[in-house]
Amino acid sequence: MAASKITSPFPQRFTDRQWVRFVKQGKDLVEEESQVQFRLGDLTLKMVPVQRPGANNQRGVFPVLDRFADEIGINVHTLLTYRHTATAWPPEHRAPGLSWSIHRALDACGDRFEVIINPPQGITKWTEDKALSYAGRLPHRPLTKAEKLDRVRVLLDQDENAAEAISELIKRPDVAHRVMSNDANKRILYRAHHEQRMEAAGSRLAAAYEEETEEGEETTREVRRREPVVDYTRASSEVLELIGMGTSFLVEMQRLIPELHVAEFTDREVRAILDNHRRIRAALDWCDTVVATGDKTMDEELARILGEGDE
Repeated sequence: MAASKITSPFPQRFTDRQWVRFVKQGKDLVEEESQVQFRLGDLTLKMVPVQRPGANNQRGVFPVLDRFADEIGINVHTLLTYRHTATAWPPEHRAPGLSWSIHRALDACGDRFEVIINPPQGITKWTEDKALSYAGRLPHRPLTKAEKLDRVRVLLDQDENAAEAISELIKRPDVAHRVMSNDANKRILYRAHHEQRMEAAGSRLAAAYEEETEEGEETTREVRRREPVVDYTRASSEVLELIGMGTSFLVEMQRLIPELHVAEFTDREVRAILDNHRRIRAALDWCDTVVATGDKTMDEELARILGEGDE
């Protein structure tokens, strides 16, 4: 069978003849390198044969190969990788013309002996990245959207790194817009924000409710904490928003009221504050009715109260 003609993909730089010659030289060098890698792996198997499952390997693999790697000037983990690949690929199953890297990428596949000779549909020629993708491993150069996302997940495995990366990305308006256009994303971000607000509010409420009691000569601090009555991981955004608004209002009022300089208020300012609180109470009563009964009707009197401005 005649070999297919190889045409240079860079016609302005190489003639077809030059390209063919460079490709052949490169293949020969890769073949030599692959042979060396396999031969080193085979050598370690000769030095310390693979033990039968359950056998007691008193000599140990790592101590021997660690010393051997130092003697020959190679990293022991690289040598162990050669050994693992040589074990997965006995000489009679190695595919001539395919690099050691391709064999390494497929070494965990149960059908590796068959697929390396007969690639699956959609793969006309094995490359290392195609072999990695087939084996369900991350390719060195991700091409598909799924591969790129997998690479990002691996790189940002640690929460701290992921948080910093997201902080940088959402500074790009187009990215932030696309993220927030997804309802699920908005819900997740809202819950995270709400949980932070609730934690801060809880701390401030705890501090506000601290009471000092004296028992003999010791002074103890008792803190009355409110137990959460809502599962914040399951509650809807509406429930979270209502609780958050009420909690924030309560905390802010407890912070502000002790600091008020009431003597400096004018009569007009006092009336405005009291009138505003009357409307707030009316709104709270309406909300309580809606939550308890489901009836969101607003009667004329309530509409008038809520629609009134300051005097």
